Amino acid sequence: MSVKKNIRLKGDTSLWALIIIFSLLSLIFVYSSSSRIAVMQHTTTFSIMLKQMRFILIGFGVIYLCHIFPLGGYRKLAYFAYIGALILLVITLFKGESRNEGTRWLTMFGFRFQPSEFAKIALILFVAKVLEEDKIVAFKDFLLRLFLPLLAFIIPIIWEGFSTGVLLTVTVFIMLLISRVRFSHIAKGAGIVVLLVGLLYGGMVLQRTLKKDEGPTLASSSRLETVEKRIADFLGIGEQEAEKESDQVMYSKVAIATGGIGGKIPGNGNLRHVLPLSNSDYIYSIIVEETGLIGGVFVIGLYFWLLYSVILIAKDCKKVFSAMLVCGLGILIVTQAMIHILVNVGVLPVTGQTLPLISSGGSSVLAVSIAFGMMLSVSRALQDERLYTLELTEEEMKSVTGDEKTEQS
Repeated sequence: MSVKKNIRLKGDTSLWALIIIFSLLSLIFVYSSSSRIAVMQHTTTFSIMLKQMRFILIGFGVIYLCHIFPLGGYRKLAYFAYIGALILLVITLFKGESRNEGTRWLTMFGFRFQPSEFAKIALILFVAKVLEEDKIVAFKDFLLRLFLPLLAFIIPIIWEGFSTGVLLTVTVFIMLLISRVRFSHIAKGAGIVVLLVGLLYGGMVLQRTLKKDEGPTLASSSRLETVEKRIADFLGIGEQEAEKESDQVMYSKVAIATGGIGGKIPGNGNLRHVLPLSNSDYIYSIIVEETGLIGGVFVIGLYFWLLYSVILIAKDCKKVFSAMLVCGLGILIVTQAMIHILVNVGVLPVTGQTLPLISSGGSSVLAVSIAFGMMLSVSRALQDERLYTLELTEEEMKSVTGDEKTEQS
């Protein structure tokens, strides 16, 4: 019995190791990269690091609670989580607080948080539940049970956080590709999305062309205009984006270019004093500047280690819900990390995505902690199942041995 309890508390060893490593890296580089933010907020880098430490400690508690929560409970919560998250997203759309040019924050019961961070987890939970039910046969079933609920969920996210909506879309698309859903249904759904995006953007351009005054338009009332400018700026066409955003890209590239092979040692970087959002959206640039190519590759390796661990766990899952849940959460975290890194190195336009479990932030740390807790819950269930099978095998062997002794006597 004591062995069983020990295994229940552990879950997958690789996931626990990654949580600890990510947490340590977060404390080191949030402290190292927060000098500019500390000056702007009239505080100290140590205070910012202590705040991050509090979020991480709370995150450990969340991970523990989520990893001992039974998988059956997650199945029952899937639809409730979807509805609750959708309500919060709609409320944020109309009543949310603006910060960093986006209305993504909501204050409830004295706590300020980003509903979109937790909504990502809720959507993965919902998709895993729908895929487990295996009731998607005709394209009509695909539309009603999956496509339309996904569309209703992602539109409020994409309206004020385009990159988050794209991140979720890519994650769900990959989940569908590795599921039992017919590829023809997925292709038709993708075609509808492309058509809707084309019509939306065409309508936005037409409205802007016909509207002669400078009143609000469909684009200006959302983040669509910002997205358009960022993409144009990245491609080098049209008008340049704001100088502040151009500085972010330039300083980020300089930080990475001057990192060299071994870096400047944490705390000795120069760009952390001038790079905006250096402890969140651009923390990877600071990591590379202070630890060099070695540190940058090491961080990328950690996320691929996470992906590899998720694949191993999913392969052992006998139920669709468990496999889809752990795959969806793992793909979500790794994809977000890769988008953050590609933005920092200048391969993608500015998106505002943080580096999961490393960047400064409360909502992001707690949301990723929930995701890790759920993945650990899946791995813990698998370990319990293996232990139970082992105990049954031992009992059967003892029973056979006892029967043989009886026959001999």
